[in-house]
Amino acid sequence: MTIELAIGLFLLALVVGLYGSITGAGGGFLMVAGLVLLFDLTGAEAVGTSVITTVVIQLVAAGTYARDDLIDRPTAQWFVLGSIPVAFLSASILANRIPDRAFNLIIGTLLLALAAFVILRRTVEHAPVSPEPPHKPQLVGLGSAMGVLSGAFGVGAGLVTVPAIRSLQKLTTHKAAATTTAIGAASGVAASIGHAVADNPRWSYAPFVVGGAIVGGRLGARSASRVPPQIVGVLLAGGLLATSVPLLFRGL
Repeated sequence: MTIELAIGLFLLALVVGLYGSITGAGGGFLMVAGLVLLFDLTGAEAVGTSVITTVVIQLVAAGTYARDDLIDRPTAQWFVLGSIPVAFLSASILANRIPDRAFNLIIGTLLLALAAFVILRRTVEHAPVSPEPPHKPQLVGLGSAMGVLSGAFGVGAGLVTVPAIRSLQKLTTHKAAATTTAIGAASGVAASIGHAVADNPRWSYAPFVVGGAIVGGRLGARSASRVPPQIVGVLLAGGLLATSVPLLFRGL
């Protein structure tokens, strides 16, 4: 491990933590893309290293949300019933069986689709209503789909999960975001264990990416409230586009 490599990893994670805190997107997709495009890791190595980084941040955030009683526990419990086992299996069995070119094409396409979703969607905050009883089959099915994305591709899909459970369970945006963070933390632990079993992470990179992500996350949290929503939307769409296009070209 050279000093230049250590500094580069720390700076990448710093940017990811900053970006993830300001946009609320977590930044896992940016970490995966950065490790593939800048540090030439395989897809499985990039996802494994990214997951063990982002899960630390998610666990800290989920603990804060739990203390503030913002997590809708019934929704989270049924969601993780699908996401935890699928995230573990996707990480331990599927991730390192995807050829690198196919990985780049798939994740590039996913990120491009998410960019289109962010650009086209309109968020309207409705008046608070009582959360609905858990829609169990839908939550388990959605959790299973998100488990594949997080375990095999390191894409937490919070951009989709937040509006999905907000609409399905009639949660406020804040509570949906808190619940999604708790879901991401639980699924992230399962995915981390799966990647560790498959020996996918670059363990020598972990201290630098975890440290950089924590510092960036704290800096972003302090400034997030001062960033106008329009700028957040531009950053979110711009980050997705900026990572999806190079990954698609790399996969061709």
